[in-house]
Amino acid sequence: MIRFDPIYWEPSDVSVPDHDVSLEWVEKTFSVSEREIRVLVREGFVNYAPRGKEKFFEPVSIRKIAFILALKREMGVNMAGIEIILNLKTQLHWHISRFKGEGNPSDFQSTEGTSLFLDRE
Repeated sequence: MIRFDPIYWEPSDVSVPDHDVSLEWVEKTFSVSEREIRVLVREGFVNYAPRGKEKFFEPVSIRKIAFILALKREMGVNMAGIEIILNLKTQLHWHISRFKGEGNPSDFQSTEGTSLFLDRE
């Protein structure tokens, strides 16, 4: 069972490496099938970097996979709900960073790669 720190929404019981990891590592660590990962990639939730015949995931994608699997397995959230939650999470982080004066609105992108917000200053 994956546990999340409620403040940062990060997996607290999975050590996420600070380097890219292979698809096999993701499958083994999260007990997930390649088919499930392909669905997450197809839906635009995560991306991988192909290197030769292997697929590698960045730490950001690994954290997102852990979060999505926790939503699905522990809370029973379907894919449409996951999309909504991820968009709300992105918006929340954007607003917090704006409030704190950190970051740039263009740093926070939706899963489709387009900005979720218009600058309303």
